[in-house]
Amino acid sequence: MTNRRSEVDRWLGAKVSQVLKSDGHKYSDVARLIRMPYSTFSAKRHGRSPFSFPEIYAICLVTGHDPSEFVPPKSRLRLLAKHRGK
Repeated sequence: MTNRRSEVDRWLGAKVSQVLKSDGHKYSDVARLIRMPYSTFSAKRHGRSPFSFPEIYAICLVTGHDPSEFVPPKSRLRLLAKHRGK
């Protein structure tokens, strides 16, 4: 995993944790509702594993938050040269 990727994974995990904590959701309840083992959910929240879009969307359905809240700030989204437009 690259540094930038792990940086985004950590940011996203922290954002998920922040949203759930501020809304009063229990991590174990959310993991159960999105049908993910708690150990996997915990690893993702701590940035040790990436969240997929369907997983973030499921969290949004549970919490009522908009998926756009889980897009990292522009400074964290840098495309590699091979992925940039012409």
